[in-house]
Amino acid sequence: MGDPVRGYTVYTVRTRTQSPHYRKSEISVLRRFSEFLWLFDALTLNNPGVIVPPMPDKQPWGRFQDTFVETRRQALQRCLTKITSHPILQLDPDLRLFLESDSFSVEAKNRRLEIVPEKTGLLANWTGPRYFEQDDWFDSRKSFLEGLESQLKGLSKSIESASKSRLELSVTMGDYAASMTDLAESDLGSGMCAALARLSDLARQEKEVHEEQAKGDVMTLLNMADEYVRFIGSVRLAFAARIRAFHHWQNMEKEVGRMKSTREKLRQQGKLGDRVNSSLGEINDVRLNLPFRPDVYLIHFGMELMYRPNVESGTPRSISRIYPN
Repeated sequence: MGDPVRGYTVYTVRTRTQSPHYRKSEISVLRRFSEFLWLFDALTLNNPGVIVPPMPDKQPWGRFQDTFVETRRQALQRCLTKITSHPILQLDPDLRLFLESDSFSVEAKNRRLEIVPEKTGLLANWTGPRYFEQDDWFDSRKSFLEGLESQLKGLSKSIESASKSRLELSVTMGDYAASMTDLAESDLGSGMCAALARLSDLARQEKEVHEEQAKGDVMTLLNMADEYVRFIGSVRLAFAARIRAFHHWQNMEKEVGRMKSTREKLRQQGKLGDRVNSSLGEINDVRLNLPFRPDVYLIHFGMELMYRPNVESGTPRSISRIYPN
């Protein structure tokens, strides 16, 4: 939709669900790619420690070509299927908003004001004290992910090279088939011309096979490798949420200590007076706000799902299908 510069693709998202949290059992809505990205940001913010399946990357060029639109649709389909099958993410209110709202652009705009984007760049790690990892499991997983990411990027380059070689071979076979066709139409005798014609047909078939293989390399292997690289990025976001929770916990512990010290000084000076109960209430309020840290267990669970990407974790209560509009 729109002009080639500011245009965009609209996807139809159809959902069938048995969940009582939805207004209807069958829902159909229209969504832009930017709104899928909004969903990822919202789920990441709402569920610290949960590894949110990643959306495909943005691409400024060639995004209206049929092959690219279909490739992105398949990637969005896989991502949304994993989200709606996730035992925690499938209950997120922003997912329900995304799947069933008829005025999503307005409601999402209001929600977007509440979402603080993740900091990136050189200053991203300068917002708090340095964190020293104390859990050997996380250290080992970080090393594993770094090695896996390097191998996947190397695999992607190899797949791209192989696909390019297949396309070049396909062009060569096409030229060869054309040459055989020209020879088959010459005065070399009926037997020779018939053999050359059959050879031309075989060469043309081989050309088509190489084209399909090159397409399959990109559509299946390369896209899957890229998806795993993006998934590693989601794991890093979950790790970062754990560190932020740790710093928040430390700050709240310091605040509790400061309030206790202040109360003790006032008590010793006989200045508490009517604030005896209220000061204890303030300290208890701060204690109640200390972050409960289920993120460690959530990350462990998410990593287990990463290792078992093709194993069903349960019957999803909502099934969504995406179609180009």
